Amino acid sequence: MTFGSVVKLQHVPSKYFLHSHQISWGSGSGQQSVTAHGSADDRGGLWVVAEGDNDPFKEGGSPVACGTAIRLGHMETSKNLHSHFFSSPLSNQQEVSCFGDGGRGDSGDNWEVVCMAPGAKFWRRGDEVRFKHKDTGRFLQTEAKHRFTQKNCPNCPIVGQQEVFCHQTGGAETVWKAVQGIFIHPRSDEDSGHDEL
Repeated sequence: MTFGSVVKLQHVPSKYFLHSHQISWGSGSGQQSVTAHGSADDRGGLWVVAEGDNDPFKEGGSPVACGTAIRLGHMETSKNLHSHFFSSPLSNQQEVSCFGDGGRGDSGDNWEVVCMAPGAKFWRRGDEVRFKHKDTGRFLQTEAKHRFTQKNCPNCPIVGQQEVFCHQTGGAETVWKAVQGIFIHPRSDEDSGHDEL
């Protein structure tokens, strides 16, 4: 995985995809909602991998090392994946939202890439990872049992999608992987010597 790549992130246990849209939470922060969507073709599931808030700029194609703080920018709305101490609507865990404007936000947008492969030094496409929220130390999670239905969210536009929230422990339901996207290849030393456009 490299900075500048545009990815779809799949929750490994449920097979749903991290998603956002121009729909605000009706409770908690009132910020743009984040859910998990069942379709891989959903256009609201594209995220740009960027350097952490207030971190030095990372050139496109730079590899993402395990333990690095990143931001995940939502392609469709230009807001960042975010968390804070508001309660989520279904599980009453820590709310996840999208926040900021044009990629600008705050430290609540920073997520540490926790690689699960033994000895891994870099986040690799298809590898299982966790995302640990830097400000609160909690892990990005979703679960099939926290799905929006007509019973818990009557006639709302996110019926069928799953709540995304942060949980204090990094259990089995906090595992994600990048499965699709536009991946920027790392620059090689050979590339740096060429002047062609």
